[in-house]
Amino acid sequence: MCLFTSNVFVHGFIAVTTSSGRNPHLQISRSSQKQQQQRIYSTSVNNDREENDSTTTPSTATTIKTIESLKSELINLGASYDRGYGATSRSFAKADSIISKLEQNNPEQNAIRGIDGNGDGGDTEDNKDSSPLAGSWRMIWTTAADVLTLNANPFTTVGAIYQVFNPPSVTNIIDLLPPFQTLLGSERGSLLRAKVQTRAYSPKQQEGNNNNINKNKIGLDFESISLEPVELFGNDVGFLPPLGFDLPRTPFEGFFDVIFLDENLLIIKQNAPGGLFVLTKVDNFDP
Repeated sequence: MCLFTSNVFVHGFIAVTTSSGRNPHLQISRSSQKQQQQRIYSTSVNNDREENDSTTTPSTATTIKTIESLKSELINLGASYDRGYGATSRSFAKADSIISKLEQNNPEQNAIRGIDGNGDGGDTEDNKDSSPLAGSWRMIWTTAADVLTLNANPFTTVGAIYQVFNPPSVTNIIDLLPPFQTLLGSERGSLLRAKVQTRAYSPKQQEGNNNNINKNKIGLDFESISLEPVELFGNDVGFLPPLGFDLPRTPFEGFFDVIFLDENLLIIKQNAPGGLFVLTKVDNFDP
């Protein structure tokens, strides 16, 4: 993600005694001094040439530093305000400002590549690796009203939320916990996992051409919803069958725009019901 160029500094040290120096082993002749000075100068020139040949210019290094600073600020904001569930109007405005600046420096301009699998809906390993979105992402901030209202339910509270890309499959995972979970402690915890299964496609798949295609726009077809019991009062209940149903086909077109994407941060904007999502890359989505 970040490219850093290390500069090599060479320091020369020359020990010189007085003309009447008493230790002949520390005396260096003028010719030796001149040779050492020439070597130091030559080394300095070579270092300067290496710096000039570097692909990381000062302006690029400044941009990278700025992006990393904005990312850290956004992650800290999400941690301080529980991913947006406890956010104030000022914190939402601050997050929007940070996201706007990151959007202007989005390093990914072709997020749709590899999103269709192998072109016929397959799930080969090569296609998963070719998609920059592939992998598991955990939500750290959102402004989406449909997600923020989940915490208004008196019967459950919201745990971790993931978006898992396994092109062309995209799974939204929401962990639901009882509101009294903290009173029971981790040893007697309960967890219900909701999964919304979708299939991603690129706009060109529908439009049939590559003209004026937004390559950071991802289409979504909603396929099914399921509820999977994972844990009940500290007991593993993963053996219980999930409760789920397929979603009927509707004329509604779901999609989102990738407004920032690098190796460990993803920011998307959904079309309806609207809202922003900020997610960080994680190794897995294990509960």
